[in-house]
Amino acid sequence: MRKPRNRKQSDREREFNRYHNSIRVVVERTVAQLKTRRVLHTDYRRPVDTFTETISAVVSLYSYAAE
Repeated sequence: MRKPRNRKQSDREREFNRYHNSIRVVVERTVAQLKTRRVLHTDYRRPVDTFTETISAVVSLYSYAAE
């Protein structure tokens, strides 16, 4: 929520922005990591029917490593 020109943000608006930004930063870092490692640059070389399982495994491993 944008800050109005004529008043300060309410506590509820500030809390919402904090929550929104905490999610956004995780997504942006993940996309940056994928681009850095060129994961999205190369073709998918596994059988197409295993794509969902492969992506789930990658995301799980990444979040495990980030802890």
